[in-house]
Amino acid sequence: MRSLRIGPSPKTFAIVAERFASAGKPDKAINLFLNMHEHGCFQDLASFNTILDVLCKSKRVEKAYELFRDLRGRFSADVVTYNVIVNGWCLIKRTPKALEVLREMVKRGINPNLTTYNTMLRGFFRAGQVRQGWEFFLEMKKRNCGVDVVTYTTVVHGFGVAGEVKRAKNVFDEMIREGVLPSVATHNALIQVLCKKDSVENAVLVFEEMLRKGYEPNVTTYNVLIRGLFHAGEFTRGEEMMRRMEEEGGCGREVEKALGLFERMGSGGCLPNLDTYNILISGMFVRKRSEDMVVAGKLLVEMVERGFVPRRFTFNRVLNGLLLTGNQGFAKEILRSQSKSGSRLTRKFRL
Repeated sequence: MRSLRIGPSPKTFAIVAERFASAGKPDKAINLFLNMHEHGCFQDLASFNTILDVLCKSKRVEKAYELFRDLRGRFSADVVTYNVIVNGWCLIKRTPKALEVLREMVKRGINPNLTTYNTMLRGFFRAGQVRQGWEFFLEMKKRNCGVDVVTYTTVVHGFGVAGEVKRAKNVFDEMIREGVLPSVATHNALIQVLCKKDSVENAVLVFEEMLRKGYEPNVTTYNVLIRGLFHAGEFTRGEEMMRRMEEEGGCGREVEKALGLFERMGSGGCLPNLDTYNILISGMFVRKRSEDMVVAGKLLVEMVERGFVPRRFTFNRVLNGLLLTGNQGFAKEILRSQSKSGSRLTRKFRL
């Protein structure tokens, strides 16, 4: 890069810092951020928020909080900065620490926004603190925080995971009464709740009602419902739902939307992680087209190049998909490149 007189950009530093943090080297990620200016790329609030986000998402929240406390004054921490730290503590289920940060931002004159409150709400339910989550939700409504579809979806999903089907359904009905339009994600949450904790028949009713109201199911909708039908022993209906999914073709459009979002993530400050790659690769198998398998292969190569280690299941699934759709050359190319790098994944796979 130097020979070409091209300096690293903030995105370059973010990618390298993410790899250090994911590899268990948070101190190297922090040092990289602190020394950015030596490479002609000066730190600002955006890069500060990015390094905090990288550390939090790799579960190095204590390190992120240390850095946050040391430098929040220098970079004039804003609501985004505080939201990143709140989310970090919630990710590791330390909601009391997240609440401390929330109180601190208010004391410093920074107003929490709806993202702050929704993050805290999700943190309670993720930690299994259903009572605290419900009380926080009621407090949000009492203070007119402008609860939205994300808020309600979080509560529906949270009650569902806790096995409280009736309360989940009541909240779903309440949001409609309050004039908050449920999203496809809200319906998916309720369908999943009913499949796992109630009856698949009720889940199918919600699905049919969703269609009548003009909603377009996505991959998740079908996957949850198909899984529920098979678990209930309704194999014929499960297969019918799979055919319906393929015939309606709605999931193909969802794949295109997902790929578009992935491209925007790469060009912005929000970097795709291991989960992003796994979800997208799975999405490529919805249509089972030859060109989709090639995209899955390219995603697999890219994730490995960025330091992410795919599960053996994902690796084998992509190679098998390439082979079955006539892309043997690309499958061999991937296998050869991984063999050269000494990947343990290739030892179990032979063409």
